[in-house]
Amino acid sequence: MESIDDLAVELKGDVRGWEEEIFNWTCSLAQELAKTLLENVDKQLMEEKDQSLKVECLKEHRVKTVFGDVRIRRRLYCDSNGETRFLLDEKMGLDKGCHVSPKVKEMAVFTSSYFPFLGSEDLLRAILPSGISHTTIHRLVGKLTDPYIRAEEREIEEVFDGGAIPESEGRIVPYLFVEADGTSIALQREEKRRGEVKVGIAYEGWEEVSKNRYKLKDKTVYTGIMSGDRFWEGFSLALAKKYDLSQIGNAIVGGDGAPWVKKGAKLLGGIYQLDKFHLKRALHRALANDPLVAEVYQACITGHTEKADRLLVEAQQKADADRQKEIMGLRGYLMANCYGLRDYRLEVGGDGLRGLGAIEGNVDKLVANRMKKRGMSWTINGAQRMASLIRLRETGQLHSWIPRTDGLGHTQPPKKKISNRRTPDKHAGDWLQAGMPALHGPHQNRHWVQALRALTYRILEI
Repeated sequence: MESIDDLAVELKGDVRGWEEEIFNWTCSLAQELAKTLLENVDKQLMEEKDQSLKVECLKEHRVKTVFGDVRIRRRLYCDSNGETRFLLDEKMGLDKGCHVSPKVKEMAVFTSSYFPFLGSEDLLRAILPSGISHTTIHRLVGKLTDPYIRAEEREIEEVFDGGAIPESEGRIVPYLFVEADGTSIALQREEKRRGEVKVGIAYEGWEEVSKNRYKLKDKTVYTGIMSGDRFWEGFSLALAKKYDLSQIGNAIVGGDGAPWVKKGAKLLGGIYQLDKFHLKRALHRALANDPLVAEVYQACITGHTEKADRLLVEAQQKADADRQKEIMGLRGYLMANCYGLRDYRLEVGGDGLRGLGAIEGNVDKLVANRMKKRGMSWTINGAQRMASLIRLRETGQLHSWIPRTDGLGHTQPPKKKISNRRTPDKHAGDWLQAGMPALHGPHQNRHWVQALRALTYRILEI
């Protein structure tokens, strides 16, 4: 490798490419350092190994890192049962036969949660010294999400069937706002052509970020392609890990009127609120630009459903046949949601309360932008993986679920605490009313550039 002086001479001849040359030089230096350090660690592991392990041979392995490919020679061991393993690979957190470092895995799956796999490949090739193929990214997503999905299914079974109580942070808030909706995606190689990805958000209120602009306070996200009952089991479990639901002052559940959304209000013991966006859209579809829209809308949100229906009956009697059908459908929609029309703020007192309606934008940003709109289609398994990946990203758990190995070379997911307390005589969901102890928060992601800059600084100081 050339020295800094040699690099300076080279740059003097063509300084326009200084960024790329310095970056390449830094990556080459980091590769040499990594090779030396890792092989030294492998030697130390040999000296400290269990006596039952015997060294078979030295084997070369290529690892794709944030600073390029690193080729290392490490020892292959054989135990008393004839099983082989690489102690260095296990120490580094590498899956068996995997050539991708944990940090590159994290970058790959993170970018794929926002962009198509081909787009993620292009992006990583622009960032990393050596890129990673879209097929590899696809496999990494599966390796990350499959253990997470299996772990969640086991946990739900333990809680809802076995009566176990999950550990919780036990947070107590005066208001908990929950909204849910679904979006249709195209399916491939499945019996059905369409599937619904369900999205739920929960938040504690609103924070003003500028004049007349607000953001949701402490948002929790839950996504998945599943039945409504399964959705609320998973979402309520996620909320119970964070909040002491028995001490929540008021729970307000908003949605578009779908029956599965209303079940959430019943499970959480909260107030159901029909989303104002869907209410206005239903009124305009049936009444077009009729000035009656404003009057019916006002009657609905103030809880005067009989007045709203009377106004619609009068309009129906004056309308043509096609419009009559539209108004009849609207009346049925309002009657089906009659308990969610009245603005919840007329029932619940408090300062700084705002209308619901954040779910539409969240469905679009969280799911629709990634899983539809570009002619994409999914298998149910693939859609569930991507929905779970988005959930991990939004809840800050992505880093902790990057597959790492234990001392035996097996992939181990993060431990989830489940209390052994059981309530076999209670109905499913009664455990939500229990108080719960604290749980550690999620890991924070670090940008690879910061790591590279820190490494470069340390090298130049030597």
